[in-house]
Parts: sequence; C-alpha cells; structure tokens
Amino acid sequence: MTQNTQANASSSHKDSRKPWIRRHPFFAAFTLLILVLFVAIFLYFWLRPYFSTFDRSELGELSYSMQSRNGDYTAEIYGVPYGGAAGGITIWVDVKKTNAPENATVKTIYRAEHPGNNHLEWESENTLRIVNWNEYTDETITLNIDNEIYDGWGWACKSIRMKDQSVRCPAPEK
Repeated sequence: MTQNTQANASSSHKDSRKPWIRRHPFFAAFTLLILVLFVAIFLYFWLRPYFSTFDRSELGELSYSMQSRNGDYTAEIYGVPYGGAAGGITIWVDVKKTNAPENATVKTIYRAEHPGNNHLEWESENTLRIVNWNEYTDETITLNIDNEIYDGWGWACKSIRMKDQSVRCPAPEK
C-alpha cells in the first residue's frame, strides 16, 4: 500500500505542478518588462544615426553672425550645450537669406563639437569656410552652401531622412 501511495503521490506531484511563469507572475512580468525596455533602448541608440536630421534651427545661443559679401546670405553659429556638468557644446551653422521673411527656410549646413576656436569666412557668394579647431582637433571645412553639409558625428551622411537633401556630405576623418 505504501508503494501505491508513493506512486500516486509522485505522479500527481508532476502533473499538478504549474509552469514557472504561472508560479511567479510578477517576477516574470518584471523580467519581460526589463527585457523589452533594454531592447528598445538598444534599438534607439543603434538606429538613431539612420534617422538623424539637422532639424534644430535657431536653438541654442547665437554665438556669431556674418553676412556674405553681397549681403544675400547670413551665416550664424549657434552653441547648443549637452550632457549637463560633464558635457560640452555642439556648434551648428545655419545659413538663411538675409532679406527673407521671418518664416523663410533656414538651412543648417554644419554640426560638430566645439573644441575652443571658431569663426566664419565667406570665400565667395556661395562658399563658406567654417573654422573650428584647437591644438588637438581641427574640424575646419569649406562648404558650398547650396549642396553640401558637414556632420562631425557622421550621422547626416548615413541618414535615410537626409539622403536627398545634399549632393556632397564630407564625413570627419577619424
């Protein structure tokens, strides 16, 4: 009789046992939530360069402004801080028509880290030289404002959203 009771107890013990997820529903839900959150953050940082744009016109502090030789265009350097106390400054260069109305299109042509020294020089009516350097890094470049952009992070050159907006997108040398 004891053998029969033990056999019934062991077989009923195996059949009545719930799966792990049903025994620990809160822990399973929490684990699943953490996993989904981790995957979402990973995908955000992995795919962010491919959906990047230069859509940030006139945000940040206006650092410097300069009109072209004939006065048709105005180039402006903006500094946008990032990262809190341990962060830095990203500089953006916007170009717009000088006599255009307030709601006219502003074209951003340059984004890079601000290492210390920067200024603008118009080489011709449509060619702007952006000087941005210090003793360790030099991201100085000359751009045609009609069809070139520069992104110090290299994101605009990879971006699916920006591929039809410029003819040439020189990437930084790293």
